[in-house]
Amino acid sequence: RRAQNLKEAVELELFTNRFTAIAEEMGAQLQRTAFSVNIKERLDFSCALLDADAELLANAPHIPVHLGSLGICARLVLKKLELGPGDVVITNHPKYGGSHLPDVTLLCGIFTDEGELIGYAINRAHHAEIGGRRPGSMPPDATTLAEEGVAIPPTYLAKGGKVQWAAVRTLLAEAPYPTRSLEENLADINAALAALRTGEAALQKLVKNHGPEKVKHYMAQLKALAADSLQDALRPWHGRVFEAEERMDDGRPLRVKIAIAEEDISIDFTGTGTPHPHNLNANISIVYSAVIYVLRLLCR
Repeated sequence: RRAQNLKEAVELELFTNRFTAIAEEMGAQLQRTAFSVNIKERLDFSCALLDADAELLANAPHIPVHLGSLGICARLVLKKLELGPGDVVITNHPKYGGSHLPDVTLLCGIFTDEGELIGYAINRAHHAEIGGRRPGSMPPDATTLAEEGVAIPPTYLAKGGKVQWAAVRTLLAEAPYPTRSLEENLADINAALAALRTGEAALQKLVKNHGPEKVKHYMAQLKALAADSLQDALRPWHGRVFEAEERMDDGRPLRVKIAIAEEDISIDFTGTGTPHPHNLNANISIVYSAVIYVLRLLCR
């Protein structure tokens, strides 16, 4: 699966940098146009490109716990809603790969002029206020999702290129515990939308310059290279099994068993404690994200 010759290896490096630059450009656009201090100065946001299978392709060096979960989020959203040219979906719902409710995710498909899907642009940004029982959202003693904040199921922010601000405004303003900073939320969502459009335009330009087949080929090559890099990193531990346990602050165990085989790795959290009764829990996308980050650190 590695590059077949020097020319392909050089081109793979060039395309890797091009994909990464698009994600970085999205992040710069989001930071530049956001309204809130939380995004503009604290930089609590992440941007990434996904391939046509909605698997993570390239990301800017933003928030690790966001990045590994974005692919899962996209795949769950796509099971519920179809994305055509000009469509954008917004969500923060934990059932659909969200983290905590202040993290609002936007997703759009990227298509050629002929309507062929090439990939997806996605971003996630933390809103300092998203409703809930207390100002600032996410009170630690919340026992329902509504008490934590406004939960946004996958919803079209734009359909066929037409932005549906009224629907989003209604979601944020008419929840059981509505947001206290509606205009700031809308301004930051608009900035996130602009960042998506930046990524969309950049990848479309890349496709026009090099052709869709070549771009898709190097998307696949980049994923294969990532798999090979992880295989190389894990090779010294092939055939080994590791187990560990830690205790959370409330005494609940966090247990893991890792089995490393020649072709795959199994990471089993069986035996971990029951969910916390309040809102400090991790859904599957966050668990996946944490695991991906650790594996990424092993790769050169």
